[in-house]
Amino acid sequence: MAMTETIDRVVARMLWVTPVPPPNDDDLPGDQPAQRAFGLSLIISGVRCTIQYVFLPIILPLIGFTGWFSLPLVIFLDVLALWLLISSLRYFWRTAHPRRFDMLPLATVVLLLIFGSLGFDLWQLFATL
Repeated sequence: MAMTETIDRVVARMLWVTPVPPPNDDDLPGDQPAQRAFGLSLIISGVRCTIQYVFLPIILPLIGFTGWFSLPLVIFLDVLALWLLISSLRYFWRTAHPRRFDMLPLATVVLLLIFGSLGFDLWQLFATL
């Protein structure tokens, strides 16, 4: 139990959320807002990956249309996906949602992938300037 509380405090500090005491069983928040926020962030990440890895490099050149807008668009989608994912994690911790630890491993992997993608995209952007 002490390990869970320590992780809870560390993640809350990383997300700039004030740690709250664990809720009673009768005040558990509803799953709908949390699932909607987390699901939306994962959908945006999926759309970003589809645009970045399928649409921009394969489909646009096939129809003879490539442009300067592809890299800024991907960077915008990276930032949007990061913002939504971090917002949903903040919601989980702000409400002391009982399933917040279930979402943490997946969210961590997705965050690392998006940060890596964003770093590479920014490197490409600055290399072309």
